[in-house]
Amino acid sequence: MKKEIIRPSDYKQSERPKSRLTQFFDIFKNRFVELVKISLLQTVFNLPLLASIFFFWMMIGQEELTTQRVMGIFFIAAGALVISMMSSFVGLTGSFHALKKIAYAEGEFASSSFFIGLKEEWKRGLLIGFIAGLSAGIALLGIFYFLVFPSDIYDWIKGFGIAIVIIQLIVVLIASYYSLAQVVVYTNTLRNIFKNSIIMGLIRFPINLGALILYPGGFIALVCIMPITMYVGVGLMILTAAFGHLVWMMVTLAAFDKYINQEKFPDYYRKGLYQETKEE
Repeated sequence: MKKEIIRPSDYKQSERPKSRLTQFFDIFKNRFVELVKISLLQTVFNLPLLASIFFFWMMIGQEELTTQRVMGIFFIAAGALVISMMSSFVGLTGSFHALKKIAYAEGEFASSSFFIGLKEEWKRGLLIGFIAGLSAGIALLGIFYFLVFPSDIYDWIKGFGIAIVIIQLIVVLIASYYSLAQVVVYTNTLRNIFKNSIIMGLIRFPINLGALILYPGGFIALVCIMPITMYVGVGLMILTAAFGHLVWMMVTLAAFDKYINQEKFPDYYRKGLYQETKEE
């Protein structure tokens, strides 16, 4: 069996990156093949989401759609989003576990780490995915409702309603990624995980929003523009999903170092990064 290559420099303090940002580029450069493998493994769990996207565009592309028929399509799409994101987040427990091992330079193979994380945390991933999917479904139906039905109310009220459903989706998605990272790093109750995720999500909101725009924002934009760009977005998602997950892993680990590890878990503080020793 062909074994994955682990760089000896992963274990040399002097050659380790000095920040999570530089660590991202280091992993991108030196563990590229492993990231693609993680992306392909994640694709298996993204199949319901990909099928829902194709179904939605196929139904919307039909001629002579009535308002009632479009409403039915959006309700089906909202339900499919919940189920699809539950499946995707189960896979994400494996992806985040593998990426944590890479970031912490713990020396396990990416593919085996993926399945270990899947086995250990799939139930929590299912619950986090349900919450994220429910939020996405509410956002989809809310946008559709305010754009189509209330023709007798002011435009600013419609805009306010759309802004509310989008903001709640942004907050929930950010908290979901923080929750996934906490699940694979710490042993804690889901209640505390969600609480900490929301707090760190809001404290570092500008950084988190930037990460969300990169992933999955770029993918969502490609999928929503038109059918042609949808195929581009789906292709990128299949091959590069783990690169987006890596962005979130670096963002969340940096937050954990700042707000949790430095005081409560010193063994995890800047783990995988260069750290000065007393001799230096």
